[in-house]
Amino acid sequence: MNSVADFLRQGLQAHGQGDLDAAATAYRAALELDPDSASAHNNLGFLLSQQQQWEPALLHLRSAIALDPGSSMAHCNLGQVLIALQQVEDGMRHIEQAVAQDPVNPIAWDALARFRVLLGDFTGGEYAAQRAIGLQPDASPLYVRLGIAQAAQKRYAEALRSYQSALSLDQRNAEAWAQYGICCFLGNNFGDARQALHNALHLNPADANALRHLALTELSLGNTEQAMAYLQQIVEQIPQDDESRIELAVLHLSRHETAQAQQMLDGVQQANRDSSRYRFYLALAKQQSHSFDEFRTLLSDLAQGSDGYADKAREILQKTH
Repeated sequence: MNSVADFLRQGLQAHGQGDLDAAATAYRAALELDPDSASAHNNLGFLLSQQQQWEPALLHLRSAIALDPGSSMAHCNLGQVLIALQQVEDGMRHIEQAVAQDPVNPIAWDALARFRVLLGDFTGGEYAAQRAIGLQPDASPLYVRLGIAQAAQKRYAEALRSYQSALSLDQRNAEAWAQYGICCFLGNNFGDARQALHNALHLNPADANALRHLALTELSLGNTEQAMAYLQQIVEQIPQDDESRIELAVLHLSRHETAQAQQMLDGVQQANRDSSRYRFYLALAKQQSHSFDEFRTLLSDLAQGSDGYADKAREILQKTH
C-alpha cells in the first residue's frame, strides 16, 4: 500500500515530466490519506496555478500555510497567485515572507527578482537576482533575470555580460538570446541584434517580443518590407497585439497604403483606442483618405492634450489652417 510519501514522490516525478494530470491524481491521493499534508496542499496548489485554476489554487496554498506557516515555497507560490489575481501588495508580502523564512531558497529569490522588476523596482530586482545566483550559480535563467534588471537601468554593457553568462551555461536558452538581441538593439548594434533574435526565434518561434524587436531591427537597417512581414506575422499569431498592429499601420501610411493602414487600425481593441498614438495615426489615415473633416476633428481633440502627439497635432493644425 502506498504511503503519503510515496504519492508525493509519484506526483513530483510526474510533475517534473510535465504530466500534470498524473501529478494532480497523486497529490490528491496523498491528501485522501492525510488531509493535513502541507506538502500535498502546496504541490497541488502550485500545479493548479500552472493551469490558471486560481480559486482552487488559493484554497490549497492557504491550507498549506495554515498547516505549515514556515513553508517558504507555499508563501512563494501563494504570492505569485495573488499577483496574478491583481492582489499585488498581498502577493509581494508573501514572496518577501518566502525569502525571510528560507534565505537560501533560490526559487523565492528569483520570484522576488522577477516581480520587483515588473513593478519598476529595478535595483531591488537586481539585488534579489544576485542573491538567487549566489545560491544557484549554474542556473542559466537567473542570469537572464539579472540582465533584465540591469538593462532596465540602462546599464547595457553589464546586461550583455549577464546574458552571455546565461548562454555560456545553456546555449539553448531562448530568453537569453532574445534579451541579448534586444539589448544589442537598444545599443544600436543591429547586426548582433539580428543574429541573436534569429537564434531566439529558432528556439522559440512563438516569442512575439523577440519577433517585434527583430522587425524593429530590420526597420532600423532600412529593410521595411522584411519589418512589415514580421509585424504581420505577429498580428496573425496574436490578433490582440495592438502595439504591433499600430506599428504596421504606421508603416502602411508611410507607403501611402491607406486602405491597409485603416484595416490595421480598425482591428485595434476598443480599450486601446483612447491612446494618443492610435488617435494620431487614425487622423493621418483619414487625411490620406481625404476625409478632412474627420482628420481635423481628431487632431483638434488630440491637440488638447500635453504629450508629444498633442504637440504634433497642434503643429499640423497650424500648417493646415
